[in-house]
Amino acid sequence: MTTSELPEPVDAGPRTSVRAHPGKGHPVARVAARMLLVLTGLATVALGFSWFVDAYDEAFAYRSAPACTASVSTPATPATDCTTHETGRVTGKKRTSTEDSVSYEVTISREVAPTATYLVTDGLYGSVRTGVDVDFTLWRGHVVEVSYQGHRSPITDTPWRTHLKLALLIGAGTALTVFTLLRGHRDGWIVPATACLFLAFFTLCGSVILVTVHWSFAVTLALAIVGWLAFTAATTAICWDH
Repeated sequence: MTTSELPEPVDAGPRTSVRAHPGKGHPVARVAARMLLVLTGLATVALGFSWFVDAYDEAFAYRSAPACTASVSTPATPATDCTTHETGRVTGKKRTSTEDSVSYEVTISREVAPTATYLVTDGLYGSVRTGVDVDFTLWRGHVVEVSYQGHRSPITDTPWRTHLKLALLIGAGTALTVFTLLRGHRDGWIVPATACLFLAFFTLCGSVILVTVHWSFAVTLALAIVGWLAFTAATTAICWDH
């Protein structure tokens, strides 16, 4: 048999590798892993909301706190969960106007503490004048309310670190949840992380505003949840389209 008469080799088609793809696993294991990541993200968001509730309670707990008794030798110490009262004298007033808002400041001197300036409501600002005595309500060593002739103005000490931490928790938890849910649609952390940085920023601003506007707890919490759902939906849409 000559060389030209030899049978042509049969094309067996492309070779397939019997080795499993390193990135693939059992479908049940993959689903379980994604569910675990989603639950972790939602738990992180829930922790952030619990800190938000704590910040709200801390800002308004004095309203339900009892008055300190005579047995409290050092009133207004950080360890006492009761309210005490002092008297201070107004030494100055200032009204600041911007395009968006108007703020009212009253400077008050105290016998046992340095003179300080407080942001107050317009009602209290309009009722006081330089030289009059006003009443302080103190709780855990901090001034929480100034009053004069029936006008009351809460003094909120904004816990910026707490608000920053809860904003980062909610942003990170949302990023993890959104990234995991959209894992089959797109790869990469850049878009979800960038979008949720904006979510963290707006969460920080929103939490500070909601704690300082003195609305009821039910209204405050409802607005916080609705705001988070709206921003999460927007973040998901952004991640889906890009």
